[in-house]
Amino acid sequence: MAHVARYGTWRSPLDLRAMFERPSPPMYPVSYRGNIYWIESRSSEQGRQVLMCRNHRGEEHCQTPAGFNLRTRVHEYGGRCFVLANGFVYFSNYGDSLLYRQQLRPNSRPSPVTQVESGAVTMVSDLHVSPDGRHLVCVAEQTAGDRENRNFLGVVDLKARSPQPVRRLVEGADFYASPAISPDGAQFAWLQWDHPYMPWDQSVLMLAQRDGGADLRLTHIREVAGGAGMSVCQVRFTSRDELLFALDSDTVADPCDDFWNLYLLRRGRVRRLTCDEAEYGAPHWVFGESRFVPVADRAVLAVRTTAAGDEVVRIDLASGAQRLQTPHGFMGFAQLSEVEGTGGALVVAHSLYEPPALMRCQPGRAAWECIKRMPPALGRADVSVAEPITYPTRDGAQSHAYFYGPKNSAYLGPHGTRPPLMIMVHGGPTSRAVRSLDLARQYWTGIGFAVLDVNHRGSTGHGRRFRQSLLGHWGEFDASDIVDGIDFLYNRGLIDRSRVCIRGRSAGGYAVLRVLTEYPDYFSAGACYFGIGNLVTLTESTHKFESHYTDRLIGEVFDPRTAATEDSAFHRRSPINYMFRARSPMIIFQGRQDKVVPPSVAEELVAALRANGVEHEYVEYENEGHGFRASETNIDALTRETAFYGRVLELC
Repeated sequence: MAHVARYGTWRSPLDLRAMFERPSPPMYPVSYRGNIYWIESRSSEQGRQVLMCRNHRGEEHCQTPAGFNLRTRVHEYGGRCFVLANGFVYFSNYGDSLLYRQQLRPNSRPSPVTQVESGAVTMVSDLHVSPDGRHLVCVAEQTAGDRENRNFLGVVDLKARSPQPVRRLVEGADFYASPAISPDGAQFAWLQWDHPYMPWDQSVLMLAQRDGGADLRLTHIREVAGGAGMSVCQVRFTSRDELLFALDSDTVADPCDDFWNLYLLRRGRVRRLTCDEAEYGAPHWVFGESRFVPVADRAVLAVRTTAAGDEVVRIDLASGAQRLQTPHGFMGFAQLSEVEGTGGALVVAHSLYEPPALMRCQPGRAAWECIKRMPPALGRADVSVAEPITYPTRDGAQSHAYFYGPKNSAYLGPHGTRPPLMIMVHGGPTSRAVRSLDLARQYWTGIGFAVLDVNHRGSTGHGRRFRQSLLGHWGEFDASDIVDGIDFLYNRGLIDRSRVCIRGRSAGGYAVLRVLTEYPDYFSAGACYFGIGNLVTLTESTHKFESHYTDRLIGEVFDPRTAATEDSAFHRRSPINYMFRARSPMIIFQGRQDKVVPPSVAEELVAALRANGVEHEYVEYENEGHGFRASETNIDALTRETAFYGRVLELC
């Protein structure tokens, strides 16, 4: 029988150590020589990433020996940085940023393929091996001392007898992503873009021919899609050397231009493959994400995001005919890849009640097979299921969110009372909240909070116009969308308006600080994880990938001579300048190794809180960067944050 207790004081059904020390779901699954491989992140080993293998008998083993970590710092956010070819795994090692080769035997010793360079470090990601097995093509980023890092497409000769530098294959643009090689080895494609744009704002799809010599070089380089007011994402060749990609546009000649739809380049002509008001693409934050993959019978298996969630659809490449193929019980999908030699596909699938599963789609049928399911961490009776909501904003637009009521089978709230509200704000700000099971959300609902997970304007998944609507209005529309969501829930009688907390990371942390200074009467407390108090300090110290992002989000080109003056939008949108308005206690978390939002940003914020007499706690973690990886860090931070709210809301 359920026990009656105040909302917010319930004992969580989640064990924090079990929650944070469990291995990550499979990442970047791939089929090779009859086995299935994937990356696993181990928070109990400071977030070390290893290559796992599952053979045809269902036996699993770790491929990566101690001392190696399959991670990269290209763009700081990294992503997929391994490839299987020639009977080896080639991978980027996080500790020294070198490229290594390792035989596909458990714990065989890796050997370096690239060499340490004098005065510079060359990091690699998004690795691809040519069909003849001779060359490895990658996205590379090279440090340049006090100057901006250099990005280029690199190539490594895998037949060389000794470690070598990464040779520059294509250079000249500020950024590169998604290199692809045609099955016949004759064509190369990639994405590129330049400051001040992010890849989801404006990017270009390039195509080139191999020159035919033994030493890989490219000729006839040309643009084939994208450009002004358009963004391209994800590039794949089909078995017939056709090129698949996703494209959206500001032109909006018809409604589907507003969404990343699929296109096919065949015999020099580009044609639209889909025309749906749904997203087949996603912002390029990390390397190696894949939402569509060629499969058997001249078809592509693709994930599309609609207002209701993700769907899997099979699309005929000749006719464009579509057939839904969403596996039952799942509603979120990521990281599709081919099943070698069968025409099937692998996908990481998410559901409302269960942890993610690695699924295999059988070729030519709508049949799905579960390859690996993560062990449950929470009983179904304790899972709070999201209610999607769309609500009006104060300026006549709309915003979106997922609402979760408090849920714990062991407890009930006192009759006639309403729960406190925890608002969660995603990062980016070009990211999105999703509906599938997330243990961080379930932790808060399990102790008796209602949760509002906000997809404010600027979020992904609702088309280009919704995503781009934040440009020039960062810190305004996202902040007002949050408080309009609070009003929406309060008017429906779902929350205790006097006990509202907010938490966010990175750009979500910036939103936390904005609402606590712009709308102080709405909130009781806030938690800011490596968030942004001073946009001037951030712009002067952040990494290359996002060094001009703030200009377009704020709507003003950064000028160090004027940015700190009261007339500048950089000053007006920096919460640090308005801490005198803040009334809510705050807890601030920061990693000392963060290159995206450096510690100087947090230290400046804490000094302003102290100077303005705002109650706060500040917690630093010496070995953490942008996003905490170690289980001990995450357990400590969540324990401290929970205790902080308990004290502020007088729940203890």
